[in-house]
Amino acid sequence: MKYTDLIQIKDYFQQFQRVNYLKRLDDNILELSLDHRVFIIDLSRGKSGIYQDKIQAKTYNAPFDFMLKKYFSNAKILNLKVLENNRILLFEVLSEKSYKAYGARIYFEFTGKNTNAIITDTSDVIIEALRHIDKSYRIVKIGEKLQPLKAYEIKEEMIKINDFASYFQELAKQLQQNRLKDIKENKLLNIDKKILNLKESIENLEQEDTLLEKAQNLSQKADVLFANLNSLKDYQRDFTLHGFNAEELVFKLEDTPKNSANEFYKIAKKLKQKAKNINIEREILSEKLDFLINLKDLIVKSTSLRELEVLMPKKTKKTKKEELNAGVSSFYFDEFKISVGRNEKANEYLLKMAKKDDVWFHVKDYPSAHVIITSNKLKISQLVLEFAAKLCVEFSKLSPGVYLVDYTSKNFVKMREKAFVNYTNYKTISILKE
Repeated sequence: MKYTDLIQIKDYFQQFQRVNYLKRLDDNILELSLDHRVFIIDLSRGKSGIYQDKIQAKTYNAPFDFMLKKYFSNAKILNLKVLENNRILLFEVLSEKSYKAYGARIYFEFTGKNTNAIITDTSDVIIEALRHIDKSYRIVKIGEKLQPLKAYEIKEEMIKINDFASYFQELAKQLQQNRLKDIKENKLLNIDKKILNLKESIENLEQEDTLLEKAQNLSQKADVLFANLNSLKDYQRDFTLHGFNAEELVFKLEDTPKNSANEFYKIAKKLKQKAKNINIEREILSEKLDFLINLKDLIVKSTSLRELEVLMPKKTKKTKKEELNAGVSSFYFDEFKISVGRNEKANEYLLKMAKKDDVWFHVKDYPSAHVIITSNKLKISQLVLEFAAKLCVEFSKLSPGVYLVDYTSKNFVKMREKAFVNYTNYKTISILKE
């Protein structure tokens, strides 16, 4: 945030008389309404600013948020200034309630990596803050008097803002693009690590052919031992026998020939089962790898912070164990859960578990993932429907192109066999896969 811009914004804000409300939308983003004109106060470290934009609001109930509501709801603006040689905007207000009037100040600090919003009383005693700071030359703590930041000479070229509407819109676009780029890079770094770990896990799996060959060799040796038991003594350990194809087989046993033969069969059986399990494990890991590769592609193509948060949220909700075992992946868009089947078993599971009011998706005329929106009997927006259709295309094995995705209430989907269905009363969305 430029100091010269902040001064001009302060002058622009002088026209307003009241703060209608001040609330938090995101961890570091506040919404400020001045005479019913809405502005965003962005206190993201290193990317702070004031602009106008529509941002999806999160719910906050921390003490800081209660104090914002208490002191800055329908409050009269008494004073507004930028602290000299500091990127700090100060609002001083009076909130007149029916039984009491509250005077308060809020300091918006757009100071590089140390941004903050600090609420004080009229004597600058700290009431609350967005960030509490205990270890610093300047303590920000409830009940302490706020110490002013040291002023320093700011050398900036003054660029006059002639059109504030354009300025706010352009700054919003610039900051959102920068934030999108940074968050996307972090999420891609995270997903690349997961992809690498999965590839290493797949590479480290033993080969089924090798295990089966070992099992076959042990079974053959056991067969030969049993065929020659009449000519072998219990105490014999080191000897050579001819196999069924006249080949020589060398034996170095740790037990009697009979017990060793039984042990060979037992080990061979375990090796065969292990080979089978490794094949299943390889399929599961490969399926997860394909999912992550598709997810990475979606993240690369994402054009909004909201979509990024849906695809890879900071806090993931716990998935039911049976969903994980079935191969189902879930995303949460607003209040809706969107479930994607990663294989036939998962598709079948989704069809069986979906309720009649849930919405089912499938790519028209192509084998595809099944997608279910859990409706909870709520009206689903077109934005959520389109996102679910996009997931249906992106998580199916399809080449780039335009695809039609049919969707309908689960009530109109009839299962034929496994994940094969008939459906009626459907609508269609067109999705481009790049």
